[in-house]
Amino acid sequence: MTLLLIATSTAVLVVGIALGPVWDRLARWSLRDPEGGDWVSRPWFSGLIAGWGGAAAVLLVPTSALIPAWVALAWIAAPIVRTDLARHRIPDTLNVAAAAAGALLLLVPGDLSAYGRAWLAALAVTGVLLALALVGPSGLGMGDVKLAPALGLYLGYLGWEAVLVGILAGFVLGALAAIAILVRDVVARRPIGGALRRALPFGPFLLLGTLVGLLST
Repeated sequence: MTLLLIATSTAVLVVGIALGPVWDRLARWSLRDPEGGDWVSRPWFSGLIAGWGGAAAVLLVPTSALIPAWVALAWIAAPIVRTDLARHRIPDTLNVAAAAAGALLLLVPGDLSAYGRAWLAALAVTGVLLALALVGPSGLGMGDVKLAPALGLYLGYLGWEAVLVGILAGFVLGALAAIAILVRDVVARRPIGGALRRALPFGPFLLLGTLVGLLST
């Protein structure tokens, strides 16, 4: 690990955390709730997601040319996680921003073969998540499905193995969280009917799984 890489990851960490109020405000704005309503501002939380996610991406990417794309995804992930945790919604604005960042910044390395594969993966991941959302109680919402093109682009650029690992990791992490919630409710003797749908937003797990897919490369 070079000093330049360490310095870059540290800079991304510091800037991501420092911009916490920006990510939090962007999350609130994307919900079309500019006045806040019952929104509880947590800029420190948004900043930590953006900072640590971006720093991890810098250290994990296989080539430095991919750093801008993955840092952009990490920073956009901060308001996505905030909105999904706060309102169980991923606004279209944020999903479009994540996909647009991938579409533009994944051109930087100049590998057209990988870029073409990224678009195929985007279609494949979107199709799979859409089918799961429509055919059964998977816990997926349409916001999660609309996030799929961005995740497919990023993972697909790395390879089909990264796509498989990343998406499966998202579901495994989500399942583990669901089991933990069920155990908690059973122990507390709370009603569990529909509890997971209300208590478990899936977007954060898909994003965390995407980071696992990057780690697998």
